[in-house]
Amino acid sequence: MRNSLIRRPNSLLEDFFNDDFFYPRTLGSHLDVYQENDNYVVEADLPGFKKEEIELQYENDLLTIRAQHKEESNEENKKYVYRSRSMASYVKQIRFTNIDPAKIDAKFDDGVLKVTLPSRDHILEETKRIEVK
Repeated sequence: MRNSLIRRPNSLLEDFFNDDFFYPRTLGSHLDVYQENDNYVVEADLPGFKKEEIELQYENDLLTIRAQHKEESNEENKKYVYRSRSMASYVKQIRFTNIDPAKIDAKFDDGVLKVTLPSRDHILEETKRIEVK
């Protein structure tokens, strides 16, 4: 029992400094999707990103949110020991149907992206009678 107590703090330190601790990864930011009147609203927390680093696309009923930190060009004199800030990225895709793509609106304020996706005025379903011959 005494040996396990001595080994345990050492294993905690090893776990803290393992390779995964220093491995850059994509951000798992918070995201909310809700309905407001006839609109869907997506709110994504993107702290540390600038508006210019965010890309939105709506295609084939799929909203794609991408954020990628841009490389700074004046960093050739720096010798990094560890670097993950510039590699951080965020990608999220959400499926929406019956959206009017021409009326999608997006705002970015204080690290929060808010995308409003208006529903079409009517569902574009056509019923066609088929004559049986």
